[in-house]
Amino acid sequence: MKQHPTPIFRIFLAALLIAPAAAAQDVSDLRWLAGCWRTEPPREAESGATFYEVWIAPEAPILLGYDYHEGEGEIQGWSQMRIESNGVPEFVDMPLGSFPIRYRLLGEETNNRATFVNAGHDFPKRIEYRREGNRLYRRISGGEPDDAQEFEFRRIRCPTHLRP
Repeated sequence: MKQHPTPIFRIFLAALLIAPAAAAQDVSDLRWLAGCWRTEPPREAESGATFYEVWIAPEAPILLGYDYHEGEGEIQGWSQMRIESNGVPEFVDMPLGSFPIRYRLLGEETNNRATFVNAGHDFPKRIEYRREGNRLYRRISGGEPDDAQEFEFRRIRCPTHLRP
């Protein structure tokens, strides 16, 4: 005799199908950031600088990263970064090697998208990442409507000088 799914099973299955994508719960959910990234020419033309961002995803509950930008033949700024879990994933930024600034992951995230906030920091208060295929988008803002800075990166093969 063929058995049909129970009504409870059907309800559970329907709930799974219509549920929104799960939020990042731990650092491993953010491994989509891993890779070497460089800004596209439109950004280079505006500022005269090229921005690089590198993320490493070791077999550990952490992502390690760094970024820098160069223009006029020299490095103009850099930062060490990591994403670690302190109950919820946190983005830790150390611009120019300074004291760590922590941003907590918002719970509304979906696959290939993450927003970190620190309302007590002057700028930025919000750091957003979004990945679409071989493009990585970063948006930083301080809470004012016109203070956002946006970066569009293209995935590149990690040159020897960028490899960890």
